[in-house]
Amino acid sequence: MLKNLKPGQRIEIGIGRNKKYYFTKVEDVSKDGTILIDTPIYHNHLVPIHLNSIIQIIFFNKNGQFAFDAEVINKFSGNLSFLQVKQISEITKIQRRKYYRLEKIIPFTYKEEDDGKENFFTGLIKDISGGGFKAVIKHRNTNNPIIFCNIKLSDLLKEIAVKGKIIRCDLNKDRYEIGVQFVDINDKLRDQIITFIFEEERKLKKRDRYF
Repeated sequence: MLKNLKPGQRIEIGIGRNKKYYFTKVEDVSKDGTILIDTPIYHNHLVPIHLNSIIQIIFFNKNGQFAFDAEVINKFSGNLSFLQVKQISEITKIQRRKYYRLEKIIPFTYKEEDDGKENFFTGLIKDISGGGFKAVIKHRNTNNPIIFCNIKLSDLLKEIAVKGKIIRCDLNKDRYEIGVQFVDINDKLRDQIITFIFEEERKLKKRDRYF
């Protein structure tokens, strides 16, 4: 089933007994079954992963989320840092865990489901993940938690329309701080959001190498 892993594919790895998770990607899958992955970066520093460590690798496809254990059999350092790992357990399907969050200010527009108007209001997303986002808004006209959002992730991407459910709403002076969970979102659209997050993380890592 390792044929499902391809160069450039984003994955998560779990490290340590308490499983701290980090976002990274596959660089190469060898014919001998070993996998080359980027060493993950956290707070602008390479995450320390020792040789012979056992890590959990999590990947996604259209059939769900899967995981297996792997052993770190080699490390490569230089301008770029990589880990070579070998699968040591069966691949199992797992329940989807919490998505990685990207802290980034993104303007968006929204409309409440039952406000009786067609007007869209503006807000600012503070962080976003494949499961939803946190944002700041000024208008909250109904108690209905369902909102319809238009989000333009970047100038290079088309605006996306998503349905969300407000699961947290705190009034802070003249604005609301909300937590939104995506509702009825298809895998293609969710994958587009996750891809955007991964690319933004990659840009940050690349920039940090020069400072």
